[in-house]
Amino acid sequence: MKNNSYFLPLFLIGLVLTSCGDSENPTDLDPPTISSLMAGLEIQPYPGMLISPTNKSLVVQFKVSDPAGVKEILLDVHGGFDGHSHARLSNSFERLNIKRIFSSTASNSNLVIPSGEKEVNIEAHQIAWEGANSAVVGNLLAGPYHITISATDMEGNQTSFADGSNYHTTFYIQRPYSPAISLNKMPNGKLEAKAGQKLNLVGEIKVTDHPLSTPLKFIWLRLTNEANLDEQKNLTESTVAQAMIGSSFWRNLAGPTLSVNQIFDLESFVSQNPLTIPMGQSKLSLVIWAEDTAGNVTRESIPIEIK
Repeated sequence: MKNNSYFLPLFLIGLVLTSCGDSENPTDLDPPTISSLMAGLEIQPYPGMLISPTNKSLVVQFKVSDPAGVKEILLDVHGGFDGHSHARLSNSFERLNIKRIFSSTASNSNLVIPSGEKEVNIEAHQIAWEGANSAVVGNLLAGPYHITISATDMEGNQTSFADGSNYHTTFYIQRPYSPAISLNKMPNGKLEAKAGQKLNLVGEIKVTDHPLSTPLKFIWLRLTNEANLDEQKNLTESTVAQAMIGSSFWRNLAGPTLSVNQIFDLESFVSQNPLTIPMGQSKLSLVIWAEDTAGNVTRESIPIEIK
């Protein structure tokens, strides 16, 4: 009994000290927050963003905040053409593939951020594919690219895909030598269609007069709700109708032989391969995916006004 009465107070004192320590120094388990620079704006690039053929760089803008302070920010950009495979490219083109780490000890002055800052703004960070600061040596392959932004705080907590705290999306780089899509649209930029009827299209896809342009290889049209922005391999989940011709350089997709590889008439194609607007749908888009023989991709998504 004497030993037990001696042990009990020490045990209680230990509990009190532990409790006090926890309350004064709570454990931080939350990852940093990645958001836009200002309310009402979007992180750049935003989902589905099109980079004009005349642009020579991508502008990246976002904010990272954390009460414990931001330690590092990782910026990762890579091709999203085919679900991260490594198909062989023409020697004339290369994919954009970069990893940049923002930190207080970065050797590149453009990547230096204050150590332990609670809010870090990345404004107008340039990723160039032409000029002295180009991230590619040759010509940039046109098409879809993935961007991932992740961050670590001073306590070692990291953003992740598992809890959705990373920023990850797909954007599209257009180049003057990739297939050119021209389509008649309404003044609001949409297509008009009626539920239960075939979609009418007037337009064409053609090879440009740029010296790096190559013949058309694959054309893919689909009616979709665009839930996955081509990031998922199982595209049929969001596709309600589709038609294709030629064989894809990037995906396991193929249709009838593409015999006309310079100018492709969309009106004639959909008359022979109709895309019917299903009943009960209120929000659809037509996604046009065009590839050339060098692997360049032009992708355009056009909202449909259904009546």
